[in-house]
Amino acid sequence: MRKNRRSLAAAALLLALSLVLAACGSKQSSPPASNGGGQQGGTQTPSTQTPSTQTPSGGPKVGGELNLRLNQDPDNLNPILSSSAYGSMIYGLVYSSLFDFDLDWSPKGDLAEDWWTSDDGLTFTVKLREGVKFHDGAELTSEDVVFTMQAIKHPDYTGPRASSMASIEDIVAVDKYTVEFKLKEPFAPIFTNINYGILQAKLFEGSEIGDMENHPVTWNPVGTGPYKFKEYVRGQYALLERNDEWFRSEEEGGAPFIQTIRMKVIPDDQTALAALENGEIDVDTPTPSEVKRLLTEYEGRLIPVQYERNGWGYILINTTKEPLTDVRVRQALTHALDREAIVLGALDGEAVVPPGPIPPVSWAYKDDLQTIGYDPAKAEQLLQEAGFTKGADGIYQKDGKPLELNLYASSGSSLIEALTTMARQMWQDVGIKVNVNLMDFNAMNENHLQPGNYDMAFQAFNLGLDPDSLYALFHGSLAKPNAAGLVTSFNRMRYDNPEVNALLEEGRRESDKEKRKEIYGQAQQLIVNDAPVILMYSNLYTDFHTPRVKGVVNFPGAGATLDYLYKWWIEE
Repeated sequence: MRKNRRSLAAAALLLALSLVLAACGSKQSSPPASNGGGQQGGTQTPSTQTPSTQTPSGGPKVGGELNLRLNQDPDNLNPILSSSAYGSMIYGLVYSSLFDFDLDWSPKGDLAEDWWTSDDGLTFTVKLREGVKFHDGAELTSEDVVFTMQAIKHPDYTGPRASSMASIEDIVAVDKYTVEFKLKEPFAPIFTNINYGILQAKLFEGSEIGDMENHPVTWNPVGTGPYKFKEYVRGQYALLERNDEWFRSEEEGGAPFIQTIRMKVIPDDQTALAALENGEIDVDTPTPSEVKRLLTEYEGRLIPVQYERNGWGYILINTTKEPLTDVRVRQALTHALDREAIVLGALDGEAVVPPGPIPPVSWAYKDDLQTIGYDPAKAEQLLQEAGFTKGADGIYQKDGKPLELNLYASSGSSLIEALTTMARQMWQDVGIKVNVNLMDFNAMNENHLQPGNYDMAFQAFNLGLDPDSLYALFHGSLAKPNAAGLVTSFNRMRYDNPEVNALLEEGRRESDKEKRKEIYGQAQQLIVNDAPVILMYSNLYTDFHTPRVKGVVNFPGAGATLDYLYKWWIEE
């Protein structure tokens, strides 16, 4: 299981998407927007079986316990600090944000009751609902919104979402329930880029923003959402309880309906599959190789929710580490991979190869991208142009040093193991030695990606509702290490192209949709040419849930997203 769109939209932004990203393992992630992915050549036709439908014997009712899977332990439970999908699965149910999104991706109010933009486009005003209570009984006010947003803008902020606030000059509490966002310039992606779980300001009184990750609330969240945090035991489970006083309960027909949410930490895919088949967990996203079997053998016993993903699994390349500073080496690494074959072998054809960083489902997709396709001869030519010569052992070398790289990825995923195994052999075939290191997701981020101690890494990212998601990943301002030498943003490739930066900034200012599409099209082509990432696949996902779970919503691009879990109920 994975994702909350809210955190994705936020991070990718969302973050987002958000997002929320998150960045994660195979599908472990979080925000919406869908992806049919781009195709380079042909891929197998995905499973197209129509999801089963069941007519419930009665309407929604309160009660029961829902069992979900956490693929990994969360990095933390703070909605403005966490950079993993595993944290967002928990805090996304505990906290509320200003906006929610309908099935057509249009914004609607969550904490926001009303909103408007000034004629000059430089002030965005949000009127909050009155009487919203945090889980400890304190009332949410504009001061809490201001604190949350200002924390992200604070120079000592250590989370990955600072880029989303770059165009916001100030956040002001006009009165108890009105907040104004003062903009430096018109800002098209405002809805997704301020859509984070709202923290309670008084709980952080006297604490430093730079030390927020060590604050007790970061691991014991107190929000205003449909579920209250009860307990988290590392390596075992997280437990949430229904918020009987949720502020949207009446308008949502008495929701939330499920009394208890138990999220079990199950890193291993096969263990999770067995748990789904025997009913120990109620929802999961099995690896693609299992989908066709489950659709047939478990028809009626597991209900499929099928959708195209708005995001991709990708290989990050550290663009500041030799010899990867040379674009020819990065392009060679890309040319060496037969990604279509990897989709067939590692994902059973249940994915497509994205041509660029924005998927076809988005209005900003560029359909005539010049891609870096599979061409091992071209890969070797580029290595030779970069000054490498092939040694007697078949491995390219330069100045007596072999071209040997380290690739890091999350452990416990059969998909990731298959993908990295196939990729390693393809690189070996053209004369590049790659060592694959599988480890805990959080340890990989903290020990290797953030400090830059890596050559390549495999992760996944779900895009937000707006193409501004690219800013969080590829803007050069986010590539610079902080005082501790860490890159805590999602631009862990440390990629910095001034031309791309300018286009991403222009895309934020421009409000005309067609002009924005042209701007993001130019940015996509430059990013593809620079090859700071290798886009491996965009999944054609199938979530499965047990028949006792009713009311599941299939959100475009996000499937059985937990953002709509408040609508679910248990029928025993």
